[in-house]
Formats: sequence, C-alpha cells, structure tokens
Amino acid sequence: MEFSSQFNNEELVYDYIFSGLGASNSLIILSLLKDELFQNKKIAIIEPSHKSINDKTYCFWAHPNDPIVIDLKPIINRNYNNVVINGGQKQNISDQPYYLIRSIDLYNYVRDKLLNANIPVFNYSTNEISVNKDIYTIKTSHGNFCTYHLFDSAPSKNDTPNNNVIHLHQSFYGVRIKCDQDLFQENTFEMMNFNVDQNNFTQFIYTLPYSCNEALVELTRFGAEKIEIDYAKAVLTEALQSNVGNYEIIDEEIGCIPMTTHLHQPAIYSGILKTGTNANLIKPSTGYGFKNMFRFAEMVKKEIINSNGKDINTFSLKVKKRFRFYDTLLLIILLYWPKEGKRIFTKLFLAQNVKTIFLFLDEQTSLIQEVKIFKSLPLAPFLKSLLVYALKHNSTRYLITALTLLVYFIIIQYNPTIALYYSYLCITLGMLWVGIPHGALDHLTISNNKKSLSIFIVKYVITIIIYYFFWQFFPSLSLLIFIIYSSFHFGESELQEINLTVIAISTYLKALMLGASILMFIIFTHVHESIDIIINIKGLEFINLYEDLIIKYAIPTAILAIFYLLILAISINKSSTYALVTLLIVGAFTNLLIAFSMYFICQHSLNAWSHLQQQLKTNSLGLYKKALPHTLGAFVILITCVLLNIREPNQVKTILPSFFVFLACISLPHFVFMHLFYKQK
Repeated sequence: MEFSSQFNNEELVYDYIFSGLGASNSLIILSLLKDELFQNKKIAIIEPSHKSINDKTYCFWAHPNDPIVIDLKPIINRNYNNVVINGGQKQNISDQPYYLIRSIDLYNYVRDKLLNANIPVFNYSTNEISVNKDIYTIKTSHGNFCTYHLFDSAPSKNDTPNNNVIHLHQSFYGVRIKCDQDLFQENTFEMMNFNVDQNNFTQFIYTLPYSCNEALVELTRFGAEKIEIDYAKAVLTEALQSNVGNYEIIDEEIGCIPMTTHLHQPAIYSGILKTGTNANLIKPSTGYGFKNMFRFAEMVKKEIINSNGKDINTFSLKVKKRFRFYDTLLLIILLYWPKEGKRIFTKLFLAQNVKTIFLFLDEQTSLIQEVKIFKSLPLAPFLKSLLVYALKHNSTRYLITALTLLVYFIIIQYNPTIALYYSYLCITLGMLWVGIPHGALDHLTISNNKKSLSIFIVKYVITIIIYYFFWQFFPSLSLLIFIIYSSFHFGESELQEINLTVIAISTYLKALMLGASILMFIIFTHVHESIDIIINIKGLEFINLYEDLIIKYAIPTAILAIFYLLILAISINKSSTYALVTLLIVGAFTNLLIAFSMYFICQHSLNAWSHLQQQLKTNSLGLYKKALPHTLGAFVILITCVLLNIREPNQVKTILPSFFVFLACISLPHFVFMHLFYKQK
C-alpha cells in the first residue's frame, strides 16, 4: 500500500507517526490496534521499503497459551515440539514449542490491518527530525510530516558507545533447500550443531525443517568479524553434501544481528520513543529479540493507556541486571577467546535440560538455578572474563582501594608512624596514576596548534595568579568561591558518570547539591582537622571563634549530607553512586587527607579520566603521553613543596594550609575548562 505525495500531510499534525515498519514497530501497531487505541487518532507510517520480500525469520519459544502465541497465531508458520542440540538426543518441548514466523507474513499482516483501519503508509525516506513546542517534524524525501508522538526505529547518530563497550556480530548465511529424499523430521529442529569448521570463531549450523524434504539450514558465527559469504557458502555446501546429498536451493537468507553490551540511550525529547534494537530489546548473548519486542509492545500499550503517551521516551523494558552481567561475561569470552564458545555451549547443553536453558535465556531462572548452570560450565574462561570485566568497568579501582585501606588499618595497629608514611606513599602514587594527569589534560579542550596552546597556558597562569591574590586580600570570599565551584565541579562529574549533562538550571542545581553534599560530608566528619587547616590560612583566623558552633552542627550536617547522597543513589540505582557513598562512609574512619584522597583519586579523577577517554576517543596510554609534560611540571612543584617543608611525617599539617590555597588556585581554571568540555559532550 503506497500513498502518493499529493496527500496533503503538511496540514496535519498526527497523533502518532511510526518511522519504520520493522518487527518492533509492527508489533506495537498490532498491540494498539487490538485495543482500538487508534480510534479518533491521526496515524501515519513512514517506511522507505515496500517490505515485499521475506528478509528475516523470527523464532521464539513460548507456552501455547501465552499472549504472543494467541495474538500472532494467524501468521505463525510452524511450531516445533522437539529439539536436537549439537547432534544429541531429541528433547520434547511440547509444553513450550519453538515457533517460526516469516517476516513477509508479519509485514503483510500488519499492512492488511493498517488498510482496514485506513492508516496510510508512506514509502518515503526519513532525512531529519526536528522539534518545536512539543511538535516533531519528520523531514522526508517527499515533504514534511508533523506529530505529537514519534515511534522511531532508526539508529541514533549521536548515540555513541564508550570505550568499554563490546561489539560482536551474530552473522549468518542460510539456504532454504529441497532434497530428493525425506531427510527431516517436520516437528523437530536443530538449535546448534558445532560439528563444523570453527575458523577461530564460534560457529554452528542451525536447521529449521519446513517439511520432510525441505528446510532452512544456516551457518551462524558469533564473532568480532562478520562471516564472509563465499566462505559460508563453501562450508555450508560441504556440510550439506556430506549429510544431505542432492538438494536444490529455493531461497537464500543473509543477515547480521548485533551482540553488544552497548545500552542505547533514550531519546532526549519526551515525545520520541526509540524502538527495536535502539530500545535495547536484543539479548546481547544470543541475538534473540522478537519475544522482547512483543513484551515491549504490550508495555507500551499499557503505558499509553495510563498516561496517554506522556513522556514516551522514558518507556523501557526492565531487565534484571545480573543477566546483563552474565551476557557481558560471555561476550568477553567470545571476543578474546572465541574458540571457547564451542566448549561452553557444548557443556551447557549436555549438563542442562533444554527447558532450563529456555528459562535462563528468557531471564526467568532463580539464583539457585543460575548457580547450577554456571557450575556445569568450564571455570577458567569465566574467571578470565571476570578479570577483563573488572578492568573494563573500573571495578579494580575499588578492589585496589579496599586492599590498600586494609593494609593501612593493619599497619596502624602496630606502628602509626609507618602507617602514616604508607598513606603518603599511596596518595602520591594515586596522584601520579590519575589525580594529576586528569587535570593535566585541560589543554586538549582547545585547538591543537602552538598559538592556541600558548594562549591557553597564558590564560591558565593568569587565572591562577589572580585567584592567588584574591586569597591574599579577600580570603573569606575566596574560600566561599572555592566551596561553590568545587561543589559544582564534583557534582557535574558525578552526573556525567550517569550520562546526565548539565545544561538546564535544574541540573546545575542538582550538580551543586550533589557536590556540596560530598564536600560537607568529608569536611564535617573530619571537622577538627578541617578547622585546623582553615584557621591557619591568613585572614581566616576568626573562624576559630565559631569552632564550638561548627562542631555542634558537624554531625547533623554530615548525616544530612550522606542521607541525601544515599537517597540519590537509590533513585539513580547506578553502581557508581553506590560506590561513591561507600567510599565516603569508609573515609569517615580515616584522617582527612586519606578520606579526601580516596574520593578525589578513586572516584572523581578516575571518572573524569574515563570521560576524557570517551570524548577524545583516546586510550589511557595516549592520554598519559599527552598529559606527561604538564604532569611532570605539577609533580615537581608538589614534591618541592613537600621536601622544603616536611622533615617528619607528622609535620604535614604545617604546610596543609598553604598547600590547600595552592590547590584551590590551580583547580579554578581546571573547573572552567572541564565544564566547557562537558558542555561540548
């Protein structure tokens, strides 16, 4: 069904527009049509392809009475009550059959429904989407379309993954064959057969019979590289000639499904819902997504009934985090040790009933069942994968921090002086590792030429000098300025870690509150040490007069700060925010220097380092090289200050006031350039 461009669409503002008519949008349309949610609504579909060929095969397992089976019964082509895995024994799955739907049947079914509902399909290409006062304009090859709600299946141009993301492919080449003899059991499919050349990847043959002498046979690869079609044809031909004999190729099927740990971000506009792959509906470890798309469609329908489509960009299918973790471990193995895939899957299918495996892949198993599943798998690949995971996700920083603190607490029980030296050594190494280098990269926020670098250095130094003189003549104001910009800087960095850019007034206030809570907790859980530093700064001696009052409110202020951070961590529900709260609480049981260094090095600096890696698209080694001249300069100044002023470890507090002012001065331009850097991001 095609409508010409003479249709005067520019006079309309549609209630709903669907950009793309793939599986996900098709299932959402069917779900909304079923409950008559399109009545009295203006709807349009924009899809560049006529969807006239069978380009995909959708498969899923489900109980016969599940909604997905009942709703899609008219287009279910086949179902299989038995499965064979890797040439093993036939297993009965009649209580949860494996269903097959051809994509062309889904497309035709949806088109018929749309025709009956008088909903137009425009076979146009989408070029650009813009927004003005909650109305979204879709610019196409044949004019503009306007809508209040857009269901968008197109990949986002700005949704770029970070350096920790794993990208693999489930690529396949398949042929639908017809044999001279009856060689297949119509009611039985073979899920994975690894008795085929692995070619340093994980490869298997997948067989779906259509009749006793007709079947779809695919060669599938899990790997970083897509399967080459000529290679796949040769391998598949050899396998078919050995096992089938003479056959005729009726049709071919070529495809690739992403296997990735990348989580696509929701649309930034409240009226746009990402669908399909961009809604994170494809299971990373298997490539299965059709069942999730159906669940997503049902969830979208429910949300529209409840909210009339308000803030549809927030609609998402909930995933249990531990299954995302399991998927990541497997993808790491398939990326770094791809030949292990055959051994892992073979052991899995030998040790577990296929029904348990189906439950696991549907993410419906219990923790006890999952422990039993992993117990049956080879241990070494998963231990190596766990180590890589820890390195990729900065989990090692918390392990290193915990071990370092444990050693410190043990030493301090026996020799406090050695413990103090040990803490200074650890802090120095941490500052060398990332504390100083992350601030030594500010010059990368400007154009990379000698003239702009010179101007940058001049501005940087002038800012430091001006602020230093401020400290000499207006110490109270300078301290207030320091608290404000440090709070904002720390808070902005934490918000970046949860992919929230500070652009609106509300996010500015949120960053300020978050950072202030961090600073206040550190300061007021070490109130005596903090006061000792401040009153020894020239011009701030008067703070000593208010010492009793400050101490009186120190504990309530610290409790209020950590309570705010804990509530924020629970609402955000991200590992980085829980780690932040844990670091701060543990730091309360150490001295001020250790507590602040723990946060500054293990949380703030490492987070900023990863943000720089992502934005500058440079690995750690590349960043270290670019930061080296500035790092060495800062480190020489730091060591010189320490050596000139400290004879004994206990004398560190005598230079802390001057060192505090020095750090405040050099951190002001760093805050400015990092804020501009984050705004660019």
